[in-house]
Amino acid sequence: MCSIITHPAIPIAVSFFLPRASVSPKLILIGVICSIIPDLDVVGFHFGVRYGDMLGHRGFSHSIIFAGSVAALLTITLFRGGEVDRWVIFSFLFASTLSHGLVDMLTNGGLGVALLAPFDNGRYFFPYRPIEVSPLGIANFFSRRGLEVMTSELKWVWFPSVIVSLIGYLIRRSGIYQPF
Repeated sequence: MCSIITHPAIPIAVSFFLPRASVSPKLILIGVICSIIPDLDVVGFHFGVRYGDMLGHRGFSHSIIFAGSVAALLTITLFRGGEVDRWVIFSFLFASTLSHGLVDMLTNGGLGVALLAPFDNGRYFFPYRPIEVSPLGIANFFSRRGLEVMTSELKWVWFPSVIVSLIGYLIRRSGIYQPF
């Protein structure tokens, strides 16, 4: 997995492409939380859930169905009424949640991601996996391995996210792109 501090880079970058009327600190914060939520599956280790189980690490909580369910629930409960298009909100929260599993599929360790759970418990990776897998546990970050992971995440996630954010900002500022 990528570290918990790297997953939020994706929704932050994507937020620069949202319609101006949709962007709010609340929406971005919830998108950031959505990008982290899938890793709550590590709690299962304390209850005897094995890594490779459907409810194990990188299992159902990293799936397309989970991302859609979380996005729908949060859109319905937290964004009632208002002038903002709820499909835009749903899409942003869906992408934010799903991005977690997709980024994990770019890492070079673990058992893969159950992207198609609960219909298929197979674990998948992308063919190209340049991101160093993050160690489990905070103490492991304060080591040479932790530094290697952070360097990898800066190179493969944060730097591209900054570029995407900058492009979105410049396009929005220029007035060329007027979404919705």
